[in-house]
Amino acid sequence: MTELLYHKDSYLKEFEATVTQVVGNGIVLDRTAFYPGGGGQPHDTGTLTAGGLTYRVTQVRRQGGDVLHQLDKAPPPFESLRTPPVGMKVTGVLDWERRYQLMRTHTALHILCSVIWRDYGALVPGGDMQPLQARMDFELERMSADFAREVEEKANAEVAAARPVRVRFLSRAEAAQIPDLI
Repeated sequence: MTELLYHKDSYLKEFEATVTQVVGNGIVLDRTAFYPGGGGQPHDTGTLTAGGLTYRVTQVRRQGGDVLHQLDKAPPPFESLRTPPVGMKVTGVLDWERRYQLMRTHTALHILCSVIWRDYGALVPGGDMQPLQARMDFELERMSADFAREVEEKANAEVAAARPVRVRFLSRAEAAQIPDLI
């Protein structure tokens, strides 16, 4: 099972790990800081360096209890080395600019969801997120330019309040008991 380093330190930019499986053009590591995506949030990208070669991480996804890192081919003249072998040590480096933009966007969406729930009682049935841009779906009775300005003002007031951001880990059962959990 892959140790999920991003759960302990979302600001981790670089890490060391060992290859535990090779799956096609992908590898599973014993530990990773690459977020595999989920809940509308995209996966991380970056690089893995092993044996003097640097591979681009093009996709990251869950595979059971593991995290699979899809790699492009090694740089010339080593194209035939599709992946580092099992047991090899690697250094992972996140595309930090992209990760940080996703973190900022994610936090902004939590603020927006909180304002909409608190003031209008509407939940989020769907959405999409990319670095510094996102879409949230809400089931609202009315929508207008005035409403949008009102929500924007309320969300900006929350940002200006500079509330601390807290991270907690809940079981699915515990989270399901909190209807306004954003």
